[in-house]
Amino acid sequence: MSERRPFLEIVAGAVLRRPYQDAAGRKGLLGLLARPQRHVVQRHALTLPGWPRFPRPLRIAFLSDFHLGSHTGDVARLTAIADEVTALAPDLVLFGGDYVNMQLFGGGRVPPKIIAGILSRIAAPCGRFGVLGNHDYVYGKADVAAALRGAGIATLDHGRSSFAYENHGIDIVGLSDAHIAWPDGRTLLANLAPDRPTIVLTHDPAHFAGVPAGPFLTLAGHTHGGQIRLPGIGALTNASAAPMHWTHGLVVDGERHMIVTAGLGTSGVPLRIGVPPEFVVIDVTGP
Repeated sequence: MSERRPFLEIVAGAVLRRPYQDAAGRKGLLGLLARPQRHVVQRHALTLPGWPRFPRPLRIAFLSDFHLGSHTGDVARLTAIADEVTALAPDLVLFGGDYVNMQLFGGGRVPPKIIAGILSRIAAPCGRFGVLGNHDYVYGKADVAAALRGAGIATLDHGRSSFAYENHGIDIVGLSDAHIAWPDGRTLLANLAPDRPTIVLTHDPAHFAGVPAGPFLTLAGHTHGGQIRLPGIGALTNASAAPMHWTHGLVVDGERHMIVTAGLGTSGVPLRIGVPPEFVVIDVTGP
């Protein structure tokens, strides 16, 4: 199926699709202005209806919106974060997309193969799965997906997979960015089995609108938590068709559950206000 990108993304791709050949992600003259904030670890303990009650909750590490190279020292920074995640002993590792940095200025053009190699450091007995983000499509989805798969990271580009934990099968449905319509993505959501625990891994929380009630946990990124949150005002935009109250954190809508991460990188400008970078650790079991 052919994809039709928004016009502005086509223009951005033509301008920003520069050679990505800097394995160190050097920032040049903007190095002093592009230093990352210290990241935080967001933790959630969920008891989800319809899920098995495990002897030990399933531990999921969820990382998204890396935009690797958007900050000074990002290669070393992500390497340290990967080792930190491994030390937390996740059973399952999920990646929410936007691996590459497409900021207009400041260098930091790290090849997808380098990024995937760093992420492959994270060990998880139930596997590592990822989806693509809108920046990855603009860069070139085939190149990003090939780098991830070559590093042992299953990439679900509007697809389905499964894994076993404590002798129970759990599905993963992967949905990429929501900037264009994907009929096969809608079909995947429409066909979710009402008696089968499923993780809906999506780049954009806008897809949560199509997730039915059931034993389904949605994980999303893309919004950066707003990236800039002003005191007394909050986030000005979430760059998504999702409502603003879906911008960050745990969203509970009846029996439906979604966690939206603020991610680790930045887009536009290497600046965050009121929303530190983060990754998420989720411990999940049933009642």
